[in-house]
Amino acid sequence: VNTNLKSMGLAERKERDKLKIKKTILEAARKMLLAHGQDGLSIRKIADEIEYSPATIYLYFADKDAILHELMEMGFGVMNEYMKDAFAQKDPIKRIHSIGHAYIRFGLENKDWYELMFNSDKPMKHIEKCCEDWDQGMAMFAFLTETCRQAIELHKMENVEEQILALQLWCSVHGLVNLALTERLEIVQQNNSQVLIEKTLDAIIHTIFKK
Repeated sequence: VNTNLKSMGLAERKERDKLKIKKTILEAARKMLLAHGQDGLSIRKIADEIEYSPATIYLYFADKDAILHELMEMGFGVMNEYMKDAFAQKDPIKRIHSIGHAYIRFGLENKDWYELMFNSDKPMKHIEKCCEDWDQGMAMFAFLTETCRQAIELHKMENVEEQILALQLWCSVHGLVNLALTERLEIVQQNNSQVLIEKTLDAIIHTIFKK
């Protein structure tokens, strides 16, 4: 019995150590991403930062894409904090507006996270290789789709599919974020990007829902 207990205790300790090392790797990678972007991130640089060998990191992650995939999931955790008001909003139209506003604010305030989550192909390549789901990204889209379904039902909108409406809205806010991050909105009107974004978001909601 004592031998079994010791074995269980040793196994648990090893598992805790593994989780601790993995967390250390991801934290170093997160700091590098936010300080230097994806191009400044590499297995060797992470290894140097945490004083482990690159071989040790490869025990936990197959490649850089696998690390970026985990960081992308962490990014959605950050994004969820921006969505708190939207999650609590009862009215589906107001919720859609709140989702759009939170999405845009997250994108503008967290450029490196946004680029990784919505513009980089690297984490998605890892999904293809490992057949993993884009769990948090799909959960966010499912939330928007369900909100669209409720809005369609509330306003008795005919011949409108909730998924297509959700894609339309996502395309709109994604475009606004990218136009702002690349300073293309400055071409439209200088030093007025925030106002342009707010007015455009309001116009999108009004055009779709006449509200």
